Amino acid sequence: MESEILLKLSKGDKSAFRYIFDAYYKSVCLFIQKVIRDPDLSEDIAQEIFLKIWEKRLFFPNSMALKSYLYQAAKNRSINAINHLGVRKKYYDSSFIPEKSDNLFIQNFIEQETKRLILKTVGKLPQRAREVLYLSLDGHKNQEIANNLSISIHTVKAHKAFAYKFLKENLKDLILLFTSLFIKI
Repeated sequence: MESEILLKLSKGDKSAFRYIFDAYYKSVCLFIQKVIRDPDLSEDIAQEIFLKIWEKRLFFPNSMALKSYLYQAAKNRSINAINHLGVRKKYYDSSFIPEKSDNLFIQNFIEQETKRLILKTVGKLPQRAREVLYLSLDGHKNQEIANNLSISIHTVKAHKAFAYKFLKENLKDLILLFTSLFIKI
């Protein structure tokens, strides 16, 4: 569903943008407010983020993890706002330290979203390729995998090659997401 919305967004569909805005705006505002403790500034920053999404809609991959992207952008913009205003002590209290607690929250969130996307993609593999992949990732050698599954070593290599190629092709947008997280929007 999300990839369909992003595809529509990239084509300039205002209803797709409205859907994204309605689905995420409040939670992004609350997240920003947790960081900067200023409701008005939180809304301004959230609006800037959504404006940038609209302006750069042509560059969004169709299957990007939108939620991860929004929260990373919110975190970056919030910290930039705090630093820019030079009022770190006013908005920053000891109960919230982005360098540790928020980064941990964001890292956990992104890690869980990444795992979910990877597992979803792995789940699309044919069963035998998936079995070979899991055994390979568990550290088993090709010969061990062949023996365990009663298939030839050549078949193991073919399944591994197929699985890795499939994952690379289907997770390329996730790689683009991680790249984009380090580029300011």
